[in-house]
Amino acid sequence: MINEYAESIKQEEIDFPKSFASYVEKEYGILFYMEDNKDSYDGNHACIYPQKITDLGAVLDDIAEFYKQFGMKASIYHPFEKDYFRNNEEILKAHGYTYTEEDDHRVMLLTSENRIRPENRLVIRVLNEWDERVATDILIPSGEPWEVDVTKKRVGQEGTYLFVGYLGDKAVVYTDIHKSEHGNTRFDYIVTAKESRGKGYASELLSFVVEYCKEHNFPMCWQWAGPSEHICYQAGFRETFSMEAGYAAKEKI
Repeated sequence: MINEYAESIKQEEIDFPKSFASYVEKEYGILFYMEDNKDSYDGNHACIYPQKITDLGAVLDDIAEFYKQFGMKASIYHPFEKDYFRNNEEILKAHGYTYTEEDDHRVMLLTSENRIRPENRLVIRVLNEWDERVATDILIPSGEPWEVDVTKKRVGQEGTYLFVGYLGDKAVVYTDIHKSEHGNTRFDYIVTAKESRGKGYASELLSFVVEYCKEHNFPMCWQWAGPSEHICYQAGFRETFSMEAGYAAKEKI
């Protein structure tokens, strides 16, 4: 069962940027790009399929040329094949790429009870259209302006749910989830307004989202383990498996 979830989650993670970025599908993978938001890592990268590649050098050159037309350095996310970039590092270097290794991404599945006891201070709304306060009250003051366009483009798309917590007329915390065609539900990270952090609003929002998914029978919920892992644990998420991480980036355009 875990292997089944792992494969569906890997496919969701590859396809996820299709909800906000432009893309070109090649035989060897997918190239995502955002001409109007070049600072977004999630919106400007390539995913490759090692099993479909016979000449990695040619693929690397093709990817570099693709991003060059937009004035961007090519960046390729590590494929879900163990040590693929490490085993091919000499080829990467020969074609002008530098491999940056990262710790494996740990995946948490919602498999236990939600033990968060929210104080119910927030008015939480499930939105199917953009609320500009997410940008003006949360993302821009928090120094994440590149996330505005990424999040805005996802809102209203099939399977995407935006949850925003308000205090009065002010948005103080938000997150979004994606009910995937691959049979799982991807939780994105929670962002709290800079001046409202450390007050438990993220826990309150996460508890609401977890219960919403249960009430509506959404398929297996998951998210990456990260700085808020302790909150996720209280909400019922448990680390279950990990996936290869890292990236290879072109040194020059």
